[in-house]
Amino acid sequence: MKIKDFPRPNFEELPSLYDELDRLADRVEKAIRSLKNELFDPHSELISFDKISEDDMIGLIRKDPEALVPAFTRVCGLTVREFERLYGLENVYKLRNRLRWQMPTEDERKFAKAIVEQLGSAKMYLETFVYTFYKMWEEHQKRHARGRKAEEDVRKFFEDHGYECKKLTEPVEVNGAIPPASDPKKVRVVIPIRTGVRRDLVKRAKEYSSEFDRFKNEFPNAKVIIVFRIPRYELDIKEEIRETIIEERRDKEPYDGVFFYDELRDALERFEEWKIPKRSVLFPKLSKRD
Repeated sequence: MKIKDFPRPNFEELPSLYDELDRLADRVEKAIRSLKNELFDPHSELISFDKISEDDMIGLIRKDPEALVPAFTRVCGLTVREFERLYGLENVYKLRNRLRWQMPTEDERKFAKAIVEQLGSAKMYLETFVYTFYKMWEEHQKRHARGRKAEEDVRKFFEDHGYECKKLTEPVEVNGAIPPASDPKKVRVVIPIRTGVRRDLVKRAKEYSSEFDRFKNEFPNAKVIIVFRIPRYELDIKEEIRETIIEERRDKEPYDGVFFYDELRDALERFEEWKIPKRSVLFPKLSKRD
């Protein structure tokens, strides 16, 4: 089976993406074709997810976890956070690196359970499955590239204005921390950074809120400010967007600040109010012209 004419919008954005995607799609197809006939009909090319057990799913994924974990993750439609919230499975993509000859882990069983429950009543053509994965993984990779670029831009902005701002991975992952101290009690500002549009705002607001609680627990002396990068065409409704983000914390401890990318200078003024120390005395005090 070859899916013809894969659309390739914005090819220049991630030039190596499509070669990798073609290889992954071929590997996904090969693994699914190896299913027993009662699970996959080679003539009609129908996958019978309604007949696939959790053990069948574990066996299938173990044929090529590097390709099949992202394929089933994207096609089933759950986000990384939903896997964690609904099934207790943290960082689902870590399963891509499982060694095939080891015994199945509890996380693999959670993943198989999630996929069987989400796709268990479906029959799907192989071409539909692979095409759905292809398009959703394409968008996933683009979104992550844009997200990484947004994080880098925000950190660079604060670095350029004298604050040591880096990403942390311990005790929890933080997009930006000032200063990036190994002792969580010494971190003064924590900055979750997201990109998004109005239609996925409710999901983003819930993510910010759950992260806020975690950050306040792990970094007891830090201010937590939200940075949300939205498209230029939505800047005229940013107050509505801000209100939705703030509303998610109603009757809870409020955020220390909610800023959009074009408001980062306002965040600098807050830093001065909070007396957040700069990296070096070589950086002058922020003036109104900065």
